[in-house]
Amino acid sequence: MMDHIRQFDWCTSTTSGPFFIEESVLDNCNTEKIITNRFVDPLASSDDEEHPPNVIDWDNVFKNKDSKQAPKMFVPGLRPVAQYPKLSALTAAQHHKGLKVLCAMYPNILEEMHILRPTQMDRRNFEVLNEVYEKEQKEYIEWAKSLWVSAHCVRALRPKPAIETIYEAEFKVRAHRLSGYPQRFDMAAQIPLACTKPHQYEATLKETLIDVHVRDLPHVSLPQPIVKLTSIIKPCTVPEPCHKHPYPFILPTETSVSILPIMELHRELAQYAAANGSKFIASENSLRCLMEFNRHWSIPVTVCSVFNHEGERCNVIVLDSEFTINKEPATIRTFKAFRHLLEHTLIPSSEVEKAIEKMKNNKQKEPKKKKHATPFEEMDVEPELSSDEEPLGLCIMEDYDVDNAPNSEKSDTTPAGKTDQDYYEKGTDSPSHKNKAMANGDVSLEDINDIIGVYNCTCSDTMYEIPPRRSFKKWQITNNTTQESVDFIVHCSHKARQNFSELILEPVPEYQLELGASEQSPDRIRSLALSLMLRKNASVLTGRVDACSGDLVTLERAEAGQLRAEQGPRWRQALNALHTTLSELQGLVPGHYVLKHEPSHFDNAFLYVSRPHSISCDLQLQFDSSQLIEPDEAKMAKTAPTLTPVLLPYHKYRNILPCAFSPFESHLQKDAKKPPAKQKTPPQALKNEAEQENGRSKVSVLRFPVYL
Repeated sequence: MMDHIRQFDWCTSTTSGPFFIEESVLDNCNTEKIITNRFVDPLASSDDEEHPPNVIDWDNVFKNKDSKQAPKMFVPGLRPVAQYPKLSALTAAQHHKGLKVLCAMYPNILEEMHILRPTQMDRRNFEVLNEVYEKEQKEYIEWAKSLWVSAHCVRALRPKPAIETIYEAEFKVRAHRLSGYPQRFDMAAQIPLACTKPHQYEATLKETLIDVHVRDLPHVSLPQPIVKLTSIIKPCTVPEPCHKHPYPFILPTETSVSILPIMELHRELAQYAAANGSKFIASENSLRCLMEFNRHWSIPVTVCSVFNHEGERCNVIVLDSEFTINKEPATIRTFKAFRHLLEHTLIPSSEVEKAIEKMKNNKQKEPKKKKHATPFEEMDVEPELSSDEEPLGLCIMEDYDVDNAPNSEKSDTTPAGKTDQDYYEKGTDSPSHKNKAMANGDVSLEDINDIIGVYNCTCSDTMYEIPPRRSFKKWQITNNTTQESVDFIVHCSHKARQNFSELILEPVPEYQLELGASEQSPDRIRSLALSLMLRKNASVLTGRVDACSGDLVTLERAEAGQLRAEQGPRWRQALNALHTTLSELQGLVPGHYVLKHEPSHFDNAFLYVSRPHSISCDLQLQFDSSQLIEPDEAKMAKTAPTLTPVLLPYHKYRNILPCAFSPFESHLQKDAKKPPAKQKTPPQALKNEAEQENGRSKVSVLRFPVYL
């Protein structure tokens, strides 16, 4: 540096060059290099290939940093601001303090938006303002009901095509299950579903007959927190009626899906219940229906006369799953379709395939279990059957005569011109030998398919090939006041898990999402409490879904202990309804029945008995998916869903308490102001007439006096 200074002649006064700046000097100027973005760091070597020269991006340096916008926060189910009719009785600061308390109660709601934890002073202030808040809630709910008929009712009565497709598929499957059930019924009695007297009930698990391990269930992947748009309305597979498996059910004494019709299936279940010392065997779905008094449902009930473990005849009552004759109202159709879609969304298909493969591997490893033998089979004595009873075995070929089949050279099943010797020379069994073996019970399913035709199976190679795992448990409900107890066996289907806890997926369709969350009915809570009681280490995962778009809004998880603490009376009501209904059904004689309930019956149900030869019947099972239940449809259309002050992402984002009016004036409903009336110029014709009239009025008329 000093060399450069010494070389410069500081005392010279004459210019060594021209007075004006040359182009070469301007090109070598650092300012010009900065402007042209050709400045190179002198410390960086041009020969270093690994570290190229650092070129400074001056556009980025001089860019305004404040112009960058923060990424938008995703709010599930966000709707435009509702036009509130009035201001809230609480101020904006009081709304914010109340939201602090609610956010502590619902920590999984919109986690990206941080709100400070409530202090003790905030909780005290919220308790003081709770009386004013509850008064405003009643007024708010009445205002929301007035909007139901005008705007939201249309959304409820227009389910999407995907929802209708899924409901139609499930309707056909349930109708196909009852294809062999009697079709004509007469009213027999009225059955109370609950006891009005205050009694104390207690449920006890007596024995676990067949258990399902939690790790064998498919694992659920929960989108928690919900940070992107998640819609459950998406293409998915739907079940189809299967001719090979009319009722997709795995009997407790078998390891494969049964091919028996519903009546034979009920008889096998009754025999299993009698062998384990119980007079009732029911599905979880039928018991949950007994808890719900606010909707229409029908349950097939079969009373079978079987032999118990002591060799005595006893009547066993079988309660099967719910079915419907006609198409249900729109709200019920949406709920049932959302349950199917929610399971399909949260349970990955890979997990379902793993569970099916695991079941197949377990069946191959397990040795073949012998069917439970009755005391008569152990003594090699056949029980006598009355004329009204049917044999336990399924008769496949009724017109076949075993004694005449081997002697006949040409039978209906033997092709013309061929004898048993011809089949013997080819090394195959003749049809006559197969028929004789089938009559003796020594024939496989493949041989039956060759004789009477191949069964059509529509569930093969699909996720419906094997139904969900089922557990069989024996329970006892005791009335502590009268000391009466009822034993029953219940079989539950297990579908999903998270970690080491079983999940029960329950959707809640939301029709007034911008106004608040829909409240679950007491009947639905009572049925969920029963489902939790029948399982060990289980919880309910409630998913609130926008009924219009199918978007998933929230996922709320409730443990069995938490639900029992919050809904203690519902828990006792569930045991009351279960004990009362089973006690009323104990005296039924063998036969086929239908237990039917309608909302107008309140806590009662009608029992219909099968009358195949009756001329006029009160109930006929003619399944028609195109016909609606008109009274229920009209009643549900007029009844608005009840709103509840449950925190939603909408309220947290708007900084407004749920089920309360807005404290911000900008959210109020604005009156449409009429524009001032403009003075329009009259047409030219009218204008000219007016001028002419004015001109005539200005003309003076001379009046002369008249002298008589």
